[in-house]
Amino acid sequence: PVSPEADASSHEQLKGMLASSLSSSRGTASSGINLPERLMTALPEGLGRGDDGCEIIPAQSLKIFGRTTNGIKVFSSLKHGGASESFLKANVRAVKTFSSVLETLCEIYSLNIHSVAIYYEPSGATIAFNSNKALYFNLRLFSHLHYREDEPLSGECYSYWFTTMAHELAHNLVSAHNKDHGYYTESYVTLFLPALSAKLQRIGIR
Repeated sequence: PVSPEADASSHEQLKGMLASSLSSSRGTASSGINLPERLMTALPEGLGRGDDGCEIIPAQSLKIFGRTTNGIKVFSSLKHGGASESFLKANVRAVKTFSSVLETLCEIYSLNIHSVAIYYEPSGATIAFNSNKALYFNLRLFSHLHYREDEPLSGECYSYWFTTMAHELAHNLVSAHNKDHGYYTESYVTLFLPALSAKLQRIGIR
């Protein structure tokens, strides 16, 4: 049988790995991103997709739009050009609110705020993505699901983006969506959930 000491040692090693991964996060792009669509094949065992074993990573084409007051970069979609920029200009308060949510989550994860960015992509299914150990979060999902002008944010909003951030941080350790990625995502959530709960209680979010 495995001893209590061995389990405790394994847990401490995992915590150290996650902390090291957080410290390895990098700053977001200075001017833009142009990532082609990628096809990952021969995914590790355990992905369990039930298809041909391929995963399509959507293309991303973004250019710098500005910065929020807390220093988070904001990007617009090159694919949608003026429409993306127009949305960002018309929804400054939503951008500012989203940046505040991300800043809070960076504090919880002890993540450098310059490792996260906001972008607006009006189409596609991408909620967020990890590029070169920097994290990008789609304003569209925040504005559609969680933002109501002059209304307080809900605990559901914070838990949604907390889990999304954990998912993207896990990509610092593994690229594919396999069982290792799922394990690291769950480990981030488990390790930092008490800090999230304490923070929401302090700021009066339910």
